[in-house]
Amino acid sequence: MITTAVILWGLFVLVAGLVAYARLIEPNRVVVHQLSIAIPHLPLQLEGLRIAHLSDFHSRPQRSAQRLVRRAVRQTRHQEPDLVLITGDLSHGTDNIDCVVPLIADLDAKYGVYAVLGNHDWNCTLGAYLYGPSDSPVTLAQWRQALAQTNVQILENTSRRLVIDEQVVVIAGVGDPCSGHDDLPAAIEGTEPAGLKIMLAHSPDVVDLPQADWADLILAGHTHGGQCQLPGIGSPWAPVWRFRRRAAGLMQFDNTLLYVSRGVGAGVEARFLCPPEVTIMTLTRGHCQSARPLPGYHQRTDSYSPTG
Repeated sequence: MITTAVILWGLFVLVAGLVAYARLIEPNRVVVHQLSIAIPHLPLQLEGLRIAHLSDFHSRPQRSAQRLVRRAVRQTRHQEPDLVLITGDLSHGTDNIDCVVPLIADLDAKYGVYAVLGNHDWNCTLGAYLYGPSDSPVTLAQWRQALAQTNVQILENTSRRLVIDEQVVVIAGVGDPCSGHDDLPAAIEGTEPAGLKIMLAHSPDVVDLPQADWADLILAGHTHGGQCQLPGIGSPWAPVWRFRRRAAGLMQFDNTLLYVSRGVGAGVEARFLCPPEVTIMTLTRGHCQSARPLPGYHQRTDSYSPTG
């Protein structure tokens, strides 16, 4: 009887400790992930280019959420990247646009700060589908007007052509696929030729769109890494359309690399073995050995249905 009680109390303490860690500690532990990205045909002039990838701020009035974003911005500035690229969900809903601006106003980089919008930035969430939107709708013009006070430029189905050390770098931003805002052909129209082509999209499911293999490197978020990573299993669940393994990390399909960020914030403030991250990528010339393979473009369907 005593042995059973000790075991039960031990299990209770263990579970309580894990819950406390997942709820109170890990969600507030923003890590800086240093990553080398090898691209076979990268121009020599672009070797060493440093890119900061941020995603999923989920900005809102709560102090804990704002503190997390400020910490990520501070860590990003400390790294002094050449480019800052953000892959959506700047806000936790359009009523929180005013929260976003002061939090990211200090973001800056030599070659610019570029972002795409995510499903929460458009109020396209499961709760909105089930119960109706609680936030006010906004337009792309309103988002751009709000962010005009910052260095962040929104790329919504459009691109920017940069010249870095006499080499052309194209950054194409695709509207959020999971809320039906995507128009990839418009995003990459007129972008050839270029020494380096980077695509920004909120959801990693952008790889299922025809012409996704235009990019040398695709950056995405949306999944928060699944928020929980189990040893030997990975993420038990992630908001992706087809493959749960798209939840986080570096992957490759055909000749295109895809990196999915665990993000900074989250709708649910709990994480386990999946801490928030700021990713600092250093580009090199060569073949990437660490990327997990994804099905090739010819193996994917040309039809796409938004996840919602």
